[in-house]
Amino acid sequence: MSNERFARICSATNEGMNEGFLFEESLMYFIEKDDAERYAIEIGYADLDEAYDDDAYCYTEWDWEDEGEWYEKIDGQWYECNDNEKTLMQC
Repeated sequence: MSNERFARICSATNEGMNEGFLFEESLMYFIEKDDAERYAIEIGYADLDEAYDDDAYCYTEWDWEDEGEWYEKIDGQWYECNDNEKTLMQC
């Protein structure tokens, strides 16, 4: 079985992600547009468009291989990894 590796973990679903919505100031990540929209409203915007116009978020892609750290799912458990170690995460 191959392990799944991801650059980020979705703040709403705890799913691994290599692309999605990034609210940089709060370091919140979302796979789904609906979750990003809910968060934008939660932090005071009327909708996702208004948050985008204010540069509150961007949609981007990450390559886990280019990151200094990444996340790996092994047998249903998340690990925070780098080249030297893997640390079990509490999600």
